[in-house]
Amino acid sequence: MKSKMIFFLAASSMALATAAATAQQFEPFGLQDKIVTAMTHYAGSIYAATENDGVYRRYLGQPDSGWVHLGVPAKNLTSIFAFHTFCPLKCWKGVLAGATLNPAQKDSALIYFYQQRPDTCRQNGSWAVADSGIDRNAARQIYALGGIDVCHPIAPTYVTAFAAAANAIWRSEDRGKSWKQVWQSAGASILTFATRPRSLLSSDDEIWAGGSLIDAAGRRKPLMLRSTDSGNHWEDRSGQTNSGNDECRALALDPSDTNTVYAALQHDIIKSQDGGKTWINTTPLDRGHFYNTLAINPQRPQHILAGGTYSDLPIQFLLNESVDGGKTWSVPFGSGPLKPVTGLIFDPVDAQSVYIATRGSGVYRYRILSVGVEEARNAPESFQLFANFPNPFAINENAALTLRLKVSTADQIVFRLFNVVGQEIGRWKIVAASGEQNISLPFDQAKLTSGIYFMQAQWRGQRITRKWTVLR
Repeated sequence: MKSKMIFFLAASSMALATAAATAQQFEPFGLQDKIVTAMTHYAGSIYAATENDGVYRRYLGQPDSGWVHLGVPAKNLTSIFAFHTFCPLKCWKGVLAGATLNPAQKDSALIYFYQQRPDTCRQNGSWAVADSGIDRNAARQIYALGGIDVCHPIAPTYVTAFAAAANAIWRSEDRGKSWKQVWQSAGASILTFATRPRSLLSSDDEIWAGGSLIDAAGRRKPLMLRSTDSGNHWEDRSGQTNSGNDECRALALDPSDTNTVYAALQHDIIKSQDGGKTWINTTPLDRGHFYNTLAINPQRPQHILAGGTYSDLPIQFLLNESVDGGKTWSVPFGSGPLKPVTGLIFDPVDAQSVYIATRGSGVYRYRILSVGVEEARNAPESFQLFANFPNPFAINENAALTLRLKVSTADQIVFRLFNVVGQEIGRWKIVAASGEQNISLPFDQAKLTSGIYFMQAQWRGQRITRKWTVLR
């Protein structure tokens, strides 16, 4: 109860205290007073679905575009999935937005598709109905959208999208033009998706779905499903998570470890390190919380955020933070007058920035001053990864990626290269000698385009990540 004392202060005094303590850490990021029901990120932009006000997009690069209104396909938007692909001579932007049926408001479809194409991203987009194949009589609301896309340099863009409602999961392989049911169970509700990006050489997605299932005794139990073949087959990975009345509201997959998964239940944060076969409880602080969303730092996967609201203050902002993989949790700042958290997104390029969506207070940016890409500053002296060189890196015929490394003991080191959306595009295993040394890694130049990448080195359970800029 000691940790809760902060949150019972008067809203005005709390707002002043919070502002003084976090003046450079927590700032408004637009859409003030709007109810943001869902938020997603792709290719340098974040997208916000709102209740009554439609969809907004904001580019995170320079110059910052500010929020651009993409229109109002329907009221009561519930979910969103965006996909941008940049291939030679073609630019395509797409957004799928899920909704609740409401004929009185002329909202007679469940999913809407926004497109900008072809050849130039400057053309204005438009919304179209995109729920063909989904029974509107059985599904009155889309609870979640998710998916993965891959753009090959010499092949079409592959987009696999998933939609969830009561009792079923649907899949679309044509950007929402048509949907096919790929899973069904009476008494189930799927509320969230999480995906692990596939490699350019694979055509199969790993996708997780979370929600709840009414068992034979009439109890609601958390449900976690996993598919490793793009949704053709699903495994129940719920395990013995909770015997009470509960549900899975959010999932987060560790980008550096395919076996590590986090799930946010109503009152608990649980973790699996064996692909969902078993789960442990890492609940922050106490169980007097309602969680809505989870996020993992893409460059430091031990850094996790969980957001929601307080059970006894159901309209109050809640944010919990862990920097050690869920072993310990903290409250980075008080709630103040802000509304409940509905979405969390780490900036994939600048992982010291987190975007926080709220149900009524718009979007905020949290600047994390103690955790960032340059985590090597806090790494033990026995393991050091120095800045990649050259950086920026200009690809040419004789290009080689060289890293400078220091380890205290000869052992195997795993290097992994990620792009800005978290896709793994290279992996190397080497045995390094003890001491400080240069390492040259071979790579396929065809897989790299101009942009930002992240090189991660892992040695004896320790990970260090460095940002790397590539020029062509």
